[in-house]
This record gives sequence, C-alpha cells and structure tokens, in this order.
Amino acid sequence: MRVGIYARYSSELQSEHSIEDQIALCRDRAKSENWTVVGTFTDYAISGTTAQRPGLNALMEAARENKIDIVISEALDRLSRDQADIATLYKRLVAWQVPLFTLSEGEISELHIGLKGTMNALFLKDLAAKSLRGQIGRAREGRAAGGIPYGYKVVREIDANGEVRRGGREIVEEQAETIRRVYREFDTGRSSIAIAKGLNADGIPSPRGGQWNPSTIQGHRGRGVGMLSNPLYVGRQVFNRHAFIKDPDTGTRRARMKDKSDWIEADVPELAIVDEDLWNAVQERLASMPARPTVLKRRPRRLFSGLIQCGECGGNLTIINKDRYGCMAARQKGTCSNKRTMSAPDIEKRILNGLKDQLVEPKLVEAYLTEYHDEIQRLQGDRRRKRRAATKERTDIERQIGRLVDAIAEGHAASVTAVTEKLLILEARLAELDVPEEEPPEIDWHPNAVKAHKRQLADLQAALNKDEIARQEATNALRGLVDKIVAYPAEKRGQFDLELHGHLAAALATQKHCSVGGGRGIRTLDTVTRILI
Repeated sequence: MRVGIYARYSSELQSEHSIEDQIALCRDRAKSENWTVVGTFTDYAISGTTAQRPGLNALMEAARENKIDIVISEALDRLSRDQADIATLYKRLVAWQVPLFTLSEGEISELHIGLKGTMNALFLKDLAAKSLRGQIGRAREGRAAGGIPYGYKVVREIDANGEVRRGGREIVEEQAETIRRVYREFDTGRSSIAIAKGLNADGIPSPRGGQWNPSTIQGHRGRGVGMLSNPLYVGRQVFNRHAFIKDPDTGTRRARMKDKSDWIEADVPELAIVDEDLWNAVQERLASMPARPTVLKRRPRRLFSGLIQCGECGGNLTIINKDRYGCMAARQKGTCSNKRTMSAPDIEKRILNGLKDQLVEPKLVEAYLTEYHDEIQRLQGDRRRKRRAATKERTDIERQIGRLVDAIAEGHAASVTAVTEKLLILEARLAELDVPEEEPPEIDWHPNAVKAHKRQLADLQAALNKDEIARQEATNALRGLVDKIVAYPAEKRGQFDLELHGHLAAALATQKHCSVGGGRGIRTLDTVTRILI
C-alpha cells in the first residue's frame, strides 16, 4: 500500500514542530501496517476552514492520479473542520478508491464524516462564541479586548490570586505626542496627505515601523477606523463594532459594521491622549468633508496598470489626477523626488509603439536567438550526460529487482515483507527514470516576422475599441508582452523618459512563422529585453 501522509497546524502561534510530530506518528503507524510512505503533504499556519491549502490540494491531486493507495492523517480535523469541505474530500477519495485513515478514528466511513464533521463545526462555532464572550467581558471592564492601537503598550498584571489579568494598557508617551501632532495639524486645516509627508520628512516611524500613508491617518470614516476616528484617544473604548466574515474559498476576512446596539462602550479616561475639545473639532471637520465621488472610487483599470514603476524610488505609478500617471510615494508620502506626471493615453501610445517598432528590432532578435540557441546546445549536452547516468542507474535497478525476485522465488528472503517494500521503492524509482524530459523548443525567425508582428499588434490595438470580451483578450495579450515600464522624470515638463522591459520570447510567440514555448526549460536565459521608448 502506497501511503500519502497529510499534516497541518492552523496558527502561527503554534509550533511548526507539531507537523513533524504528526508525520512521525503517521510513519510509525504505516510501518506497523507494512505500508510504504511515498509522500508527505503539509500546510503550515493555515486554518482548517480554508479551501486554499496547497498541501491538501497536492494530496488530492496525487490521489486522483493514482499515485497513492491510502491517506493517513493524525485526525479528521487536520484535513478540514468544515462540514461541507470534509464531506467533499471524502466523496472524492471514495470515487478514486483511496481509503482515508486517521490515527484517532481508524478507517473513516460515512458515519465518521457525518458525526465528526458536525462535531467539528459545532466546536468552531462554540469556540468563536466563547472567545467573543471573553472579549466582551474584558471590554465592559475597559480593558483591551483585541489589538493594541498605536500609542499604547500592553501591561502585564497579576491579581490577588496570582493569575494574569489580561487587557491592561498604558500610554507610550513618544507615540502619544505624534498622535497629538496629527490631531493639531488636521484641526488647523492640513490634509492627511500633507501630515503624512511631514511625519515621513521628520523620520517618525509609522505604526508598523515604515512610512506613513494618508489612509493610516484618515482611515475610513464610514467604518470608524483610522487614527482620527479612534475614540480611545479621547478616553472612550468602543468594541464589537465589526463582524469579520471569512471567505470560505480564499480565507480572507472582510469587516462588516454591526448595529450600534451591539457595540460595547466603556469610559477609560486614564487612556485619553487628546482632549475633548480637540477631538470634537477634528470630528466636525471629518463630518464636513465630502465623500469621495464614486467615479474616483472605481476608476477603470488602465491598459498597463500595475506595470509602470517610478525610476527614482521603485514604487508604482498610479492614476493620481483624472488620467495622469504619477508616483504615489511622491504625492502622498513625500518620500520620492519624482514629481512628474504624464497623460495615461500618451504613456500607453508610447508603450504600444515601442512594442510594435522596437521590441522586435532585427538586431535585438538576432542577438537573442544567438544566445537562445547557445543555451539550447548547453542544455542538450547536460541532457546527454543525464541520459547516460540514467541508463546506468536503470540497469543497476533492473539487476537489483531481478535478484530480489529470485530471492523470493527460491525462498531465500529473510523477510518477504521487507523485500516487497524494497521492490516497491525500486519500481517507483524506475518509473521516475522512464519519464521523458521536455525538449526546449526551437525558434525559426522568418524574414517577414517583423511585418507579421506589427500587423498583429495593430489588430490588438484595434480590438481595444471593440466589445468587452475582445477588449479583455487584447489587454491580456498586450500586457503579456511587458515585464515592466520604468518611468524617469524627463527634462520636459509633463513627460517621462520611459524604459520598456519587454518579453521578447512572448513577442516572438505572436508570429505565425515561428514556434517558441516562451523559453521553458531555459533557466539561465533572460527573455526580457530593455529598450528606451
């Protein structure tokens, strides 16, 4: 029996040695059953209610492809705590005729899935309820019930019984002075952008130790988050404002505002950092500020969004004023000197022209093909050496298998079980040696390829003005030709000097007269060409 072992621990607070312990226990059980472990599959610090688990997905793929005969895990809840998820896993394993075995329950049946799945789901629900109940109790006492915001630190306290009292806090005066500065400057009319720039210019670390962002200061007024909206700074603690809903597929959590009747409020005047008058003045200004227009909240995605970088600081260039690209770090943080902006249509036009006229310039292609074919020759030499070594190893393994089979047939084997296990290992290695290596593709550069490339680029540009499906396909194809675009401030106002890092191999793949796999298997060959546009 070929065994696949699965192990998982759910929290970064747990020790990763937990996985090693689980695997060791499963190996011991497999050994006692005379089963052969052919693979271990693990997920580190991932919740059992999340579907996106690489280790579990790889295990299921191995089961589907008949690479394992049985799955072993320490307990059913290691595979999943979600009722629907564990039922689906079990259903698939049954269909693939791969039994599921746990150290806690033995071989799993439909009865285990129903009972244990329900118990695990109830356990999670009860755990969440108990955790929230404990947090609410601390919040009513005016103690910390969750994370510690900027300006405070945890205080360890021991009660009369010698037990630790959780939730104690005290003010960090250095950080508190920064908070007062933010409130005072905002009250005088300064924007959150200007305040963030000032803090960065003075070298004051942000709450996470990096640079300040305007969003850290102003936050989200509707959700009541952000430094300017935190009532703890005026001595009022508000807890249980949000419910965090976990997406069952991605595992990401999203906050939803609860009804105000569910909020838990407590006065903690000893934790006040700003006075009541300053707090009220700031809240009045926040309330008077217009909400961001919907058109600014949902700007359309530009053709090369996320691919344009600032040549001065390396940060992303984003749309900062209607249709103009600019460095966000220069505009919002004041940490970059690149204050140039440039029209998005102008940038896109220059990039498209560079892709069409310069990326496949014959001299660049010739140099690329020379290097490409040199690399292919080197890889072919490596493959010949590997094939010779594999042939020798295959001969040795076949000889070993023959001797083991003879030993069993003649009754000379001390332990048939041990010999059988050795045979399985040798046969598995033999199967690995029989898998053919993928050959790197050859590239033929036709004399008319440049014309074909330009014609196809023109077709893609035309498709940008068609229906949504055609526009999306054209956008994906054009973005696939670009690695990144670096924008340096030009001498001329309102302009960037652009450096296009284009995927030459991908550009060659657009031709009808050449076949190329994008350089697959060419580890040392850089398929990105850098040109000025």
